[in-house]
Amino acid sequence: MNNLTIRYRPDIKFLEDTCGKIQELYHSDQLSIAYVIVTGIAKSHIHRRMEEVYYIEKGEGKLYVGKEVHPVEPGNIVAIPKNVFHHLERTSAEPLEVMVVTHPKYDVTDVIEENQK
Repeated sequence: MNNLTIRYRPDIKFLEDTCGKIQELYHSDQLSIAYVIVTGIAKSHIHRRMEEVYYIEKGEGKLYVGKEVHPVEPGNIVAIPKNVFHHLERTSAEPLEVMVVTHPKYDVTDVIEENQK
């Protein structure tokens, strides 16, 4: 069942994104799963249509959601509602690695950075 594994895949090229480095591992009409490596502080952004769920794989950091700040560590699962500014900040020496699920599927036109609103 190796072909069903959804994790870091060396055969998929990383892209630069508001969050850091990102690999889209899977998508359908209604869902996307991505592997994100936050190497510093991601850019604060909002989604008008997408909601997200983060699963923290490695590293530690802070998650900013609206005016709230939450520490995150491996094993944490956090839901990010649409229409709320959010971003991650790595606080550990190692990169912050996150599985991100979006619904509906990821759409680059639905990523609005805070300074673009």
